[in-house]
Amino acid sequence: MGFVPKKVLLNIPRHLVTTRFLKIPSVDDREIEKMIGIESIKHLPYTDEKVIYGYRVIEKSEDGYSSVLLVVAQASVVSNFLDILKKASVSGFKSLSLSSEALYCWYALSRDPEEKGNVMLINLDPGRMDIDIISEDKLVFTRGAAYSADDPERIEKITRQIKMSISAYKKESAFDVSRIILTGSKEETAGCSPVFSEALKLPVDTIDQAKNIPIDENIAPPAGDASFAELIGLALRSDNIKIDLLPEDTAFEARIANTKNALITTMLLTALLATLVSGMLIKKIRDKYVYLDSISAELKRMEPNIAAAKKMMKGVSVTRQIMERKPLAVDVFTEACGITPAGMSLAALDFESGRSLTVRGTAPTLGDVLRYVTILENSPYFEGVKVKYANKRMLENREITDFEINVVMTALK
Repeated sequence: MGFVPKKVLLNIPRHLVTTRFLKIPSVDDREIEKMIGIESIKHLPYTDEKVIYGYRVIEKSEDGYSSVLLVVAQASVVSNFLDILKKASVSGFKSLSLSSEALYCWYALSRDPEEKGNVMLINLDPGRMDIDIISEDKLVFTRGAAYSADDPERIEKITRQIKMSISAYKKESAFDVSRIILTGSKEETAGCSPVFSEALKLPVDTIDQAKNIPIDENIAPPAGDASFAELIGLALRSDNIKIDLLPEDTAFEARIANTKNALITTMLLTALLATLVSGMLIKKIRDKYVYLDSISAELKRMEPNIAAAKKMMKGVSVTRQIMERKPLAVDVFTEACGITPAGMSLAALDFESGRSLTVRGTAPTLGDVLRYVTILENSPYFEGVKVKYANKRMLENREITDFEINVVMTALK
């Protein structure tokens, strides 16, 4: 395990986010993604611009439903978390995962292949804890909590958190926890197993974080007061991490930074090779400095090309806007009404000339709303279709769905 990472994988603590296990009436990945986008803004009192969400599909059933773990975080919380890392000169982020999902990945490496039943996995790190429940190799419950590592009653308080988690899981699933697996900081886990076993009346096993992990013998493990199980799961099973809370703008900056670093590395390696060959032929140390100077000159030479490319892209954008022709309102209303499926009623059409259309109405089901979104996306008049809300209500002993859809106009020639 001796390597230099080119990209940085990050974990966000479980107690900083809100999680929900949802039953989604679809097994189609695109429909699931659209429904999750609507569900995410229901679980925090913020607009969709102020939340970041990710999800993991737990299981797709034959009855047409999917079990999904939804994770929602305030955008400000994620931004503050990333700002701290940037101030510490940590950059090149590839993803921002959930600590409890990384713990689940660690368990996949450390678990006994014969393990059966609903197993509760607890990771203790000074000041915080993550709780997962694994059933048939699936993550079916997760919870996180923070506590004071210096509190003399911390074990009792942790025990109460575990009891609350078991009760919440049993209420949701009607199943009991059969066994508890404890891991994490040696100082935090010390003495916990007998207390938990006595209080919970369950078998409790403490597992070393490095169990079944291929760690090089020359690498010294971290100190006993730190938990690194989740970092192991994140590093060795990153392919199984599905939840990503990294903002799109940060991900874009990381891609640009990684591309730039790769280009600089390639140029440096090329220049180094040229310098070595030159040194072997000429036998003069002076030529090495000549090649180093050429590297600096090449980097500076590229700066005006980048500036020219940005200017060209801006010019193309302006030219494109000039060439676009805005459609008439009557054409937009005719198109919107003409493609509206039977059974749906439109309450209002708000048109902002050449820019957007807001459609409000009522549909029998949420699925009808999503199919209507697909119809609008296929129209040559519309693009960037987005559901602002879709709320169910009862009307004369039947369920209907009120909706509002915002559509960006397509520039027609």
